[in-house]
Amino acid sequence: MISLLFLAFLFRTALSFGPFHPDLGNHLDWGIKFWTLGPKYFYENLFWQVSWPNQPPGTIYTFALIRKIYEAIFGLTWWLNIKIPSFPSTLIPFFENKLYVALVKLPSILADLGIGLLIYKFVKELKNSKVAKIAATVFLVNPVIWYNSAVWGQTDALINFFGLWSLYLFWKKKPILAAIVFLSSFYFKGSLLIFLPIILILLAKSETAWWKKVIVVLIFPVVLAYLSFPFVRWMSPIPWLYHLYVDRIFGHQGNMLTANAFNLWALFFGIDFSVNDLGSFLGLTFKSWGQILFMVISAPVLVALLVKKFKIESVLFSLSAIAVFSFLFLTNMHERYLYPAIPCLTILIFIVPKMKFFYALLCTAFMLNLYNLWFVPDPFGVKVFFTPSLVRVFSLFNLFLLVWFLWIFLRFFRPKKI
Repeated sequence: MISLLFLAFLFRTALSFGPFHPDLGNHLDWGIKFWTLGPKYFYENLFWQVSWPNQPPGTIYTFALIRKIYEAIFGLTWWLNIKIPSFPSTLIPFFENKLYVALVKLPSILADLGIGLLIYKFVKELKNSKVAKIAATVFLVNPVIWYNSAVWGQTDALINFFGLWSLYLFWKKKPILAAIVFLSSFYFKGSLLIFLPIILILLAKSETAWWKKVIVVLIFPVVLAYLSFPFVRWMSPIPWLYHLYVDRIFGHQGNMLTANAFNLWALFFGIDFSVNDLGSFLGLTFKSWGQILFMVISAPVLVALLVKKFKIESVLFSLSAIAVFSFLFLTNMHERYLYPAIPCLTILIFIVPKMKFFYALLCTAFMLNLYNLWFVPDPFGVKVFFTPSLVRVFSLFNLFLLVWFLWIFLRFFRPKKI
């Protein structure tokens, strides 16, 4: 397993020195501005290289640390270049142009490895070590995983590591620690909010004393608020963090009908960023319709999880279902937001082998969705085939996969014959 993780790390490291996605401009700029402005003036700054920071303090701390690591490595390289005549001077311009970008991708690359290790632990206990290595390999070589982290440089892997780690801790009957780990994910990004009802159900059904559950739910967010104290300028940390999430992180994420996600909205409207989710149909906004559809189709999943005894297979199914439902029905979905389903499904296909073909098709559709818009690399000019009509075909295909998934889900949860 160690050799697998090492090879996966080397492969991703090589890719990290490759193409530069425009989104990385934010991450680089945030790391620099943290030190030049100081944290107290960070979120209040009006001028940014790309866009204002719309992520929580945990993400900003991470990029600030990466900036210092870059400065240390580059400073050491420069010192060696001056002191040692035989030192290859060509490293200086290479590091100056590529190293910072590669290092910004490092947290997601390490999170990839962490998720792979957790998948290995899950499958090893459910099956055996040989099958567990295959499961970890399937995840680590999956193009949607390394393209997202090592090529694009997005942080989805980081928060999903916290999510899968939390589930593992619930499985090992450590609910308080599991809740803390899950809540920690919100300090980096809010994407796993869709999983909060499931986590609360698992916490409520655990055998831990009720007062301990209440304390962790109420007190740990306060701890996160005080970790943010360096950013606070005008008020106490708790209201400051509340307003940061409500007004900036969740309140200013845009109102696009679909943000490049091949889902229900792309099927009818295509990928048109000028169409927002405040348009109406039968007296309700598209955003409201998306939320209603999501809640209606998710309700049976949550009820089934609530009434059934804890089984890791059931929880993995439930998490995968919620991730797929949110991606297909909620508005303002980005192409990356199908990611939370992949770690859970990677474990499930080794428990329910009939899901392997579904998994392969879903990952293929996901990869095509990731590729859409940026189109890197494009050695054969394939981006010309990504027409509006083809986007609608892919969106319809994803809805077909949803029906297939529901069929598998219902067969799994149906009462067994006596």
